[in-house]
Amino acid sequence: MVSPQVEKLFNALMKAGVTAEDKAISAEKATALSKLPKAQCMNALQELKKAGALKEKKNNNAVSYFLVKTSL
Repeated sequence: MVSPQVEKLFNALMKAGVTAEDKAISAEKATALSKLPKAQCMNALQELKKAGALKEKKNNNAVSYFLVKTSL
């Protein structure tokens, strides 16, 4: 079971099509897409990462996120 925030973020990312490395988005964009408060969104990103459903892509100082699984 995942929290409602994780599910909301996952669904928002799926709807936006963030499912490949070249479509990775920033944490700020993920926050805007999910309409979650920033702290909850960051926690949800970490939970998705722990579950293996999300990966990070690091560019210099910026970090982008993209989904690697299409279901929770």
